[in-house]
Amino acid sequence: MIKVMSKVRIIGPRTALDDCIRTLHETAVVHIETAPTVASGKDAFLKRLPVERDKAESRERLDRAIVRLKEASSLLTPPLSYRIEKVDAAEIFIRLDALADVEAKVKSLHARIEELKESLSLIEKYERLLSGFLPIVPRFGGFGNFDIVGLTIEKRRADAIRLLEDEIVRITGGTYEMQTAELDDSTIGVVIAFQHKFDEKIRRLLTGRSISEIRLPDEYEEMALVGALKEMRRKRHSIPEAVRQAEAELEGISKRWYGVIEGLRRSVEDAIDEAGALTYVAESRFAFALEGYLPAEKLAALKDRFSGLYGQRVLVSDVPIGGEEAGRVPVCIENRPAIRPFEVFLSAVSLPRYGSVDPTMFLALFFPVFFGLIVGDAGYGAVLLVLGLWARRRFSAKPFLRDVSTILAICSVWAVVFGLLFGEFFGDLGARLGILHPVWFHREEALKTMLLLALGIGAGHVVFGLVISAVNNLRRKRHREAGAKAAQLAAIFAFFAAVAASRDYLPGAFFLPMIILLATAIAFLLLAQGVIGPLESIKSLGNMLSYMRLMAVGAASVVMANVANQIGGRMKNAALGIIIAGLIHLVNIALCLLSPVIQSMRLHYVEFFGKFYEAGGRRYAPFRKR
Repeated sequence: MIKVMSKVRIIGPRTALDDCIRTLHETAVVHIETAPTVASGKDAFLKRLPVERDKAESRERLDRAIVRLKEASSLLTPPLSYRIEKVDAAEIFIRLDALADVEAKVKSLHARIEELKESLSLIEKYERLLSGFLPIVPRFGGFGNFDIVGLTIEKRRADAIRLLEDEIVRITGGTYEMQTAELDDSTIGVVIAFQHKFDEKIRRLLTGRSISEIRLPDEYEEMALVGALKEMRRKRHSIPEAVRQAEAELEGISKRWYGVIEGLRRSVEDAIDEAGALTYVAESRFAFALEGYLPAEKLAALKDRFSGLYGQRVLVSDVPIGGEEAGRVPVCIENRPAIRPFEVFLSAVSLPRYGSVDPTMFLALFFPVFFGLIVGDAGYGAVLLVLGLWARRRFSAKPFLRDVSTILAICSVWAVVFGLLFGEFFGDLGARLGILHPVWFHREEALKTMLLLALGIGAGHVVFGLVISAVNNLRRKRHREAGAKAAQLAAIFAFFAAVAASRDYLPGAFFLPMIILLATAIAFLLLAQGVIGPLESIKSLGNMLSYMRLMAVGAASVVMANVANQIGGRMKNAALGIIIAGLIHLVNIALCLLSPVIQSMRLHYVEFFGKFYEAGGRRYAPFRKR
């Protein structure tokens, strides 16, 4: 339900402003709004005063601190368990200074790990290449005796090797050595040794797009080939252990300091929030004024707290909420624990406006019934119930997933109930085994009954939405809108009654009065809402037809379940038949996690909410500590 809100105004001396802000932060019940100024210009009684220099400087320090802390937190892996250490606002900068050495150590370790990993990557690359060259250059002696160039050439451009060799012959007069080796499926390695004096000309030659020169890291350039390979292999085995040691050191720092950093980060964010709250305040030379909203039931406690702390120095008073202002009042939705999980459906739409209707309770009533009616299989319901309970336990620490799992479990119970009424257990498997028979009717054989049931549910659901709207408008003294909804209800009732009388479901004497009532309702709607009024009534009749999807989707599900049993039963190998039928049932169960949910949500969002839901509310966000 949407809580009744009160508007509060806090007035006091400017010297008490900072203390009052901290008190509001600790109380965590007031949604702060920008306080209005009185008059304008230099003679204004209340106006926005510039932030004091020391507070601006403090805010800048806090902004820099939060960047530091977020960076430090991101460089540490959260331990499996840690305690967030509370840090008093007065100690923030002292604790930040003490944290400088830890930050430097963490950054140093990360730089070391990155350096080691990069070195390992280079070693793996060059070791593979040099190992490929090793059989063809044993006589080169070392990289310092000749100019030696290693190249990689794409196989698809292998013809470039012959052209390259012709040019090297021309440059060196034949005083060179060149060997090739296949390095992998797409690359050929080439080693060229030549005298120092030809270095510049040959390197100018090696500029083609299909040729890439292999350059060894500086630390290996003066080594013999075998020595370079040995050193690379030694480091390849020692580097992973060095990485593990650095990561272990980081883990130790995380266990010791992660809770401290997180606590300090939250304290800094709280301090930034308090500094930001000052921008909502209107001030004069000697006083301040601050306004906000809170649930009406918490107003008395807020007054008592301020009275106890500040006596008569600070005045806390409730302010009447004007008619135009009601649409801007923040919305606080609070439901009983059994209904609360269904609030997740409101995340897909804009919050209801203050003073309108919270649909959570109606979702909790109707959504599981619609889901159960569509699935309508005791076996499927049992499987989904187990899945829902497992997911609820598995994601107990994640509110959104926990609520979704709870809804699934509740809906699954209704699927079991309707499955027992329809006599369905994995389709007609229960009937085949002689353990379950329809108590109400068989969906596959009574499609007309199912269709009428769906239309009846649709009519009731749509009419109920119109009733909610009429009552809410009447409660808010919006008599014109309430009368229009009542006229729509009268038009719908007269239409169905006239059709029933014409088909002899009601006495014929009802026909003419219902036609008169229908005409009267349409005339009233034309006067109250113009052409849109009668069109809304016609739209409501169309909405009712949309509920036929309850029958259609449910019938498709039961047909697929029965087909699975028929296919499985025709298999000569019983084990194979069970496997095939089971797979089809699994697909159908997966569809039951999607189609019934989507169809039920659509019926609520479009057909039901469209009759009474007023979107555009602002979420109640009390000024509270992190």
